[in-house]
Amino acid sequence: MVGYPSNSNPMTRPPVPPLNELNEVPLTRKLLTQVLSYLSERLYRSFRRQVRLVVHGGAVMVLHPSLSQSASTQDVDYVHRSFVSEYRALGFPDAGQRLNTCIAETARKFGLGADWMNDHADVALPWALECAITLPPLSQIQFSRMC
Repeated sequence: MVGYPSNSNPMTRPPVPPLNELNEVPLTRKLLTQVLSYLSERLYRSFRRQVRLVVHGGAVMVLHPSLSQSASTQDVDYVHRSFVSEYRALGFPDAGQRLNTCIAETARKFGLGADWMNDHADVALPWALECAITLPPLSQIQFSRMC
């Protein structure tokens, strides 16, 4: 079970409280940095390797200094299906379950709702078996303000 020593007795463990369904905690740049750092550590422990997770939406706008127009966001959008596909191919048949466990552990640690990190936008994204193009890192792209 998550968060308990493997040698502890499951009958004496306190019940894990359920997460609130919706996140109501504003994710500021400072909090997002802490939360994503913790998630990264959890993922590294679970997969025993660095993992790649595609994040998009409001969290990117909050975190990137050139795009920062909002002080906070309510969630972090990520692409779940490509993550699962990539890590299954690398020998992790339970990649989705591992990721979801790490996300839930992070939510508990920071008092976030269950949907703080979600794949709701996956339904609107095109399906692809592999990445067709490689883009430079966001930090190397020059942006100009439209307003």
